Amino acid sequence: MRLSNRLGIFACLILLGTPAQAQLKDMPSQAEFDPILENADKKLKDFVATLTEFRIEAAAMDRERLDEDLKSVKQLQQMIQITHSGTGGNKGANMQRLAGIVFGLDDMALDAGTWKSLAELRMCQHLLQHQNPTRFDQFGIRVTMNLQMLREVGGQLLHPTLRMAAAADEIVLGLVDAAPKSEAKPR
Repeated sequence: MRLSNRLGIFACLILLGTPAQAQLKDMPSQAEFDPILENADKKLKDFVATLTEFRIEAAAMDRERLDEDLKSVKQLQQMIQITHSGTGGNKGANMQRLAGIVFGLDDMALDAGTWKSLAELRMCQHLLQHQNPTRFDQFGIRVTMNLQMLREVGGQLLHPTLRMAAAADEIVLGLVDAAPKSEAKPR
């Protein structure tokens, strides 16, 4: 890149400093994300507690799904720990992590919905066979509560994530608009 192009880009960055700072003010802070991330981690722990308490019933319905869901929750909790502020290297909120957490929470809510359906199906089978469906009924109620809580915290995280994306997008668009336009020279 030529020196004149570099100087032009540098001048644009200086001129765009004020609009970029205005967009940075619109961007949610780490302090806004931390309580939501803590809440998300708590909701995931509740989901794991439900799956653990009803492990026998869940394994009887779908052992492979149970193992995969527990593994997925653990991975999502690790991503939340990295995204939560703290000391150390590369920690904190960024778009990739936040989007991954939002999508992961949605996935966990869908998984809880699947467990709810499986528990209801098993409960109906037990009723038809004149067996006691109590444990499956309790499991279905608990995963329904988990489902609602996971959806709620996912929604809480989605709004500041979208604000962060919009602010970052405005900054990038401002830089692109101010960058010098150079035409390609034929060879």
